[in-house]
Amino acid sequence: MGYRSMRAFNWLKRLHRDERGNALIIGAAALPLLLGSAAFAVDTIQITLMKRQLQRGADSAALAGAFAMSQGVDPHRAVHSDLDQNYFPALTQEETVDYSPRLGFQKVVRVQMYSDQTLPFMSVFTSSPSRITADATAAVISAGRFCVLSLYDGTDPGIDISGNATLDLGCGMATNSHGTDSFQAGGSLTLNASPIMSVGGLDGAKNKFGTSTLQPYSAKQQDPFASVPDPPPQTCTNDLSIKPNDPDTPLTPGCYKSMDISGTANLAPGTYYINGGDLSFGAQAKVTGTGVTFVMTGTNGKAGDLKMNGQADLNLTSPTSGDYNGMIFYRDRRADNIQIKINGGSGMHIDGAMYFPSSDLWFNGGSDMVVSCLRMVGQKLTFRGNTNLTNQCPAGSPNAGFELSFVRLVG
Repeated sequence: MGYRSMRAFNWLKRLHRDERGNALIIGAAALPLLLGSAAFAVDTIQITLMKRQLQRGADSAALAGAFAMSQGVDPHRAVHSDLDQNYFPALTQEETVDYSPRLGFQKVVRVQMYSDQTLPFMSVFTSSPSRITADATAAVISAGRFCVLSLYDGTDPGIDISGNATLDLGCGMATNSHGTDSFQAGGSLTLNASPIMSVGGLDGAKNKFGTSTLQPYSAKQQDPFASVPDPPPQTCTNDLSIKPNDPDTPLTPGCYKSMDISGTANLAPGTYYINGGDLSFGAQAKVTGTGVTFVMTGTNGKAGDLKMNGQADLNLTSPTSGDYNGMIFYRDRRADNIQIKINGGSGMHIDGAMYFPSSDLWFNGGSDMVVSCLRMVGQKLTFRGNTNLTNQCPAGSPNAGFELSFVRLVG
């Protein structure tokens, strides 16, 4: 063995006996595993981040579509508008959007997204990209039925109840107010209504709702009578006036500039248009009618007022067909906002809806109302004093109220 070979052999023997040499060998052998583990960890974190971004985009798009569906807006446009506004990894193929019923829900938006990503370290071992997927399903869910709706969407309370008011509704109340205290309740209130829904909060009146189901911060509710057509233009100029001592007066449908009833009137079935003037029921009014609707309209938003005073006594039933099916009172939605007051002592027994989409409703003092299948829609709704409102509606009636809905992710 040559001199140089001997020196190399002796060096290897010393290296074999040296612990530091052993550590070096082990470290060198483990280095590829350590580097591979670190690379795998980096790629895993990157995949997780991309998956989270993609899932957030799918969730947001599905919710946007479901909210649009609940508001009667095109969900497809809402989904793609949301996708355009949010950042997520580039999609390999166009997202899939499905509106088929699933999971027991009828109004559903499902969004599926796909993204192929080439990862920096895994690409050393494979030429195939890693596919990241996200799947989100949002649904419009029924939360009960409501029969009183405030369309007001500002920050003031949409519904305000105080005094010794008694509201025996047997159905829900909803307001589109988005204030912190969107529903005010005070005094010696007696309330039988559930659920209580608001777009805003219910902080200021929680202890007044008893066993009612509370649903604050819910989706805005659409006008359930939005499809009711605007009243046709009217040109009549004849006023109607019935005094307390006038003989019983039969009335026929048609157009009146105003109606002032303080005596006894019997209404034939049909629609009674009030063109720009007021519809007034005086202290001694006794009005009966089956299949009737009062429509308050006028030009340039000048629809008149509805006035109920003193001991007015109304027994009215709405029609069961036609444009105003199920409706007793309708004030033109194009009219300016006024405050309609139903004052103390007035009594009503009505079977039909009260629709005042551009007006506030105010129930004062001892107003007493018994309604069959109440449906009341207005801007701000206020109940004061000894207001007594009783709703009598047979179980399963198609006029038992409107469906209350909210949106959430279900898959």
